[in-house]
Order: sequence, then structure tokens, then C-alpha cells
Amino acid sequence: MKAELISTVFLSEKRKKALLMLTEGPATIDEIKNSLTGTASAIMAQIKILIEQGLIEQKDEKYQLTHTGKIILKKIKPLVETLNVLEGNKGYWDSRDLSAVPEDLLYRIGDLGEVKVLEPDLNHLFEPPKELSDSLKQSEAVRSLYTYFCPACPADYSDLAMRGTEFELIITRSVYKRFEDDYRSDYNAIIEAENSNVYVCEDDILKIGALSVTDDLIHIVFFTKEGTWDHKKAISFDCSARQWCSELFEIYKKSAEKIS
Repeated sequence: MKAELISTVFLSEKRKKALLMLTEGPATIDEIKNSLTGTASAIMAQIKILIEQGLIEQKDEKYQLTHTGKIILKKIKPLVETLNVLEGNKGYWDSRDLSAVPEDLLYRIGDLGEVKVLEPDLNHLFEPPKELSDSLKQSEAVRSLYTYFCPACPADYSDLAMRGTEFELIITRSVYKRFEDDYRSDYNAIIEAENSNVYVCEDDILKIGALSVTDDLIHIVFFTKEGTWDHKKAISFDCSARQWCSELFEIYKKSAEKIS
């Protein structure tokens, strides 16, 4: 039976997607069909298998997980989500230094959801991705962390300060010094804004390149295992990703000094 249930869940993408959909609540057959690809007869054949294996049941006009299905999916769903993240960009994750992520968050890396890895062209290497720039302009709250100097950041964050956007910014001491010395007007706007909180940490504490959490996305930069930055950046629009990155941000904030 163990092998049968494992095979039932993992050996069909349609069955797996249908089960994951039903973790969100009961659904009609039309709703299930609309969320999957394939002919109606092919989808119904997979639904029949799930019913025969005791994972789902039909109640009135909707299908729902059985008690057995709920128990199994509660264990399987985090694994599926983790595999989706890691297999979706396997080359990227295999080459990243993830030591910056505490173990409990690392085990929940599936929370990042649908991750898109961006690699800018040579003319935009040091610029934040357009998705992040656009999101900064319309967000009401922003959390960001940088361990390298981003030339666009002084203007972007002084802009947030002047617009009244609530934001927190963690930067290393060397980045802070660059802000203070070379971008004085932007620095003053950021430091003096009532809606901003700036934190500074020592350069050797952070092992992550950058992190931003806005109202609708996350942007994260991991260094390679060799300790270099290859300009690849990851973004996700999933709510669970924003929660995951917010928790990581709070961990680093505890080791930083607030600038008054």
C-alpha cells in the first residue's frame, strides 16, 4: 500500500496537481479541469484513480480530500513545493552559497514558490531588475538589505523617503560609508525621514548579496559557492515568499545597529 500511494501521488503530474489544488478546499470537476492541462477524459481517469486509492471523495457536486488524503498531503505538500523551487532552477541553486539562510528557513525554501532567475545584460549589470524598480514605486512598505553598493539605491530610497513610504534598510558599514560620503543629499533624505529606519552591520556578518521585500514581490541575491556575484537575481511574487524573506530580514536586523 505504501508504494501504491507514493506512486499515485508522484507518478502523475495531473494527480499531483489535483491533490495540491484540493488542499485549498473542495472543488468541482470543472474547476479541477480548468486548473489542469489535458482532455476531460484523461483528467477524469486520474480522478478515478485518486478515488480508488482513497485520497479524494465526491460529496454533492464537489471533490475533496479524504482524511487519509489530508494526512498524506500535509506531509507531501512541503516536499513538492521544495522540489518545485529547486528543480525549477536547478543550475542556479546548485551553484549558490546558502549558508546565509538559517537551517529552519532553509528547510522551508519551498515557500519561495515560483522563482524567476534574472540575468541582466551587460548594459544593466549593476541596476536592480525592472520588476523591483516598478514595485518600489507603488509599495507602501519596503524592507531591503544590501551588502554591495548598488548605484541606483541612493536615489531609489531617498525617493521612498520623500514619498512617505515606510521602509527599513540594512546595509554593511562600507556601503553606509559610501552613501554618507558620495551621495550626501540622498543620504540626508533617507536618514532624516520619519518613515525610514536604517541599520548598519559589519561587513563580515552578512553572507547574502541583497534582499528586498515589497508589497508584491521579493528580490534576493545569493553569492556563488566561490563567494562571487555573477549578477544573477531571483524574484518571486508569492505571498509565502514575502513571509519567508521577511523572517530572514528580521534575523539579520537583530545583528545590525540602528542609525539614529
